[in-house]
Amino acid sequence: MKHVPPRSLLVVALGTVLASAPAALQAQDHSDIIEYRQSIMNAFRTHMGGVGAALANTVPMDHAGNHAVAFHEMAQSLANVWPAGSTSPDSRALAAIWQNRDDFMNKVTAIQSATSDLVDATESGDGDAVGAALQAVQGTCRSCHTDYRGPAN
Repeated sequence: MKHVPPRSLLVVALGTVLASAPAALQAQDHSDIIEYRQSIMNAFRTHMGGVGAALANTVPMDHAGNHAVAFHEMAQSLANVWPAGSTSPDSRALAAIWQNRDDFMNKVTAIQSATSDLVDATESGDGDAVGAALQAVQGTCRSCHTDYRGPAN
């Protein structure tokens, strides 16, 4: 057996620690923020459905306004619910969110703007305007999901 000088052992040990550092950072538990983020997305679906129910005359049109306001207020949280590396096998968030951060944040801003327009449309009481604004919101959601959401697990 070859004798390894103590200094070489230190270099090998340090190299092993440094090589595993990115994996340790990636393994950080982000389950709470991922769960919160998923609850926001579920609420978005609910509020879109509420606006759709008003458009279908299932519920009064003023319900669309309540859903639009809630949707818009929740959209304000989007900028802060994707901290660096917050993904896991249970998350559909793609690494592109952090690799293309400026584009991702532009899409977040587009969602916020579209939901603001939806609120304005519901205040008008014009069903056609509400329908068009809802389609615009759906388009901003789809645009973000196309680029930054992975397939269902």
